Amino acid sequence: MEKLVEKDLQVSELEQEKDLFVRIFRQLSAYKDPNRSISGILKDTSDFFGFFGAFVYEADHAKVFHLFEHYRAPEAGLSSTLVLQDHLSEPDLEELTRRQRGIVYLKSRKTKLGAKFLELFSAKTLVMIPIFIEQKEPVALIGMLDRRHPIRLSGRQIVDADAVLSVLAGHIKMRVYQKRLEYAYSSLRNLIDKAGVEMYVNDFYTHELLFINESRAVSRGGMEKLLGMPCWKALYPIRTGECEFCPKDKLVDAKGNPTQAYTWDMQHPSDGSWFRMVNAAIRWVDGRLAHVVSSINITENKYNEMLVRRMAECDALTALPNRGKLIEDLNKMLNRAVPDQGIGYLIFIDLDDFKEANDTHGHLLGDALLRQIGHYLLSENRTLGMPYRYGGDEFVIVAENRTEDDLGRIREMLLNRFSTEWRIDGNSIICGISAGAVPLKKKTAEELIYAADMAMYEVKKNGKHGFRLST
Repeated sequence: MEKLVEKDLQVSELEQEKDLFVRIFRQLSAYKDPNRSISGILKDTSDFFGFFGAFVYEADHAKVFHLFEHYRAPEAGLSSTLVLQDHLSEPDLEELTRRQRGIVYLKSRKTKLGAKFLELFSAKTLVMIPIFIEQKEPVALIGMLDRRHPIRLSGRQIVDADAVLSVLAGHIKMRVYQKRLEYAYSSLRNLIDKAGVEMYVNDFYTHELLFINESRAVSRGGMEKLLGMPCWKALYPIRTGECEFCPKDKLVDAKGNPTQAYTWDMQHPSDGSWFRMVNAAIRWVDGRLAHVVSSINITENKYNEMLVRRMAECDALTALPNRGKLIEDLNKMLNRAVPDQGIGYLIFIDLDDFKEANDTHGHLLGDALLRQIGHYLLSENRTLGMPYRYGGDEFVIVAENRTEDDLGRIREMLLNRFSTEWRIDGNSIICGISAGAVPLKKKTAEELIYAADMAMYEVKKNGKHGFRLST
């Protein structure tokens, strides 16, 4: 008879265990939100195993464990926060890490670790599972405790408690992962939105817009409106197809695999603003090949670059291009493949008796004369050609695409103008010129300038104020 009663009790316990597991799995299966509280499950579990209270602690970035949910926390005397490092030594934490795959069942102070945990929770009995991510320090703790008296669990009950808490630990681990993903996404999104860079991602082949950050989307109706549209339609409404300047072909190799990023500068046609564009091919979250485009406004930098370049290329006194710019332009012109080589002329001009005028009237008036001559040469550049200040009282004109008859008219125009006076601050100054010209043949810039300079010196030797063509 006693054996039958004992057997009936065992069957009853099995049924109760089965009911507990069924309830837990049903509740967890119904939880679509991983952040939903499991306090009700903690209550059922504690009651089933005869514990007074239960807890879930989750750690923050500073390794402070916060009581996230519980059953009877106030009555059980559970603290709202725990710092394991304040109670456990490094060897203790290492031991806890080594035992991370199983339940920690403590009902006595026989072990050093057991004594510290029982003291930490002020408990007579503690059943706990530490939850780890990436095999490091625990990120959460789940367990049951009792401060009233020791609770003795049979071997079967320990296995059952381990099974129940392990299932709940898996749920909590997923919750921690979910939170970290949400934090990472939020942080990355804020970084992308607040970094001062406009960015979007589109399907590499269909151009479907997959992502666009706030700074890029806000002026175009917002992300919700733009996602799914072809990028060219979302960002450039007047276009009817793929942008001709899209550098897609530079982002993948012959097999269609992503290569390195491609950087280039683009000027917006509507307002002239400049953007530094960085394009790259990447694999999107669903595995498809995507095209990520980021841009930053560099208009101010461009204007500063242009200013610095202009200062480097421009003569400060006359505002004409200087000698360095002359060499650069000549080399570019000579490297161009033109069908009729030699069309055009380089004219080297030296002012006659400029030193005497400078000494007689002063350097300020001499500078004003150079400025006025520079202004004249630039104002007549459609006829004369492009003027440069070579240095001192020397100027160079590059008369590209001119015939010999054109050169004759240029000669007459220059000699006539420099035979008449220049009026500066009430002073009348006549300053002739000696000019030498050479055809723009396939030589180096330095060779052309030297040849024209030599032709100019022939004029100087023969009485000044003249024009000589050297072929």
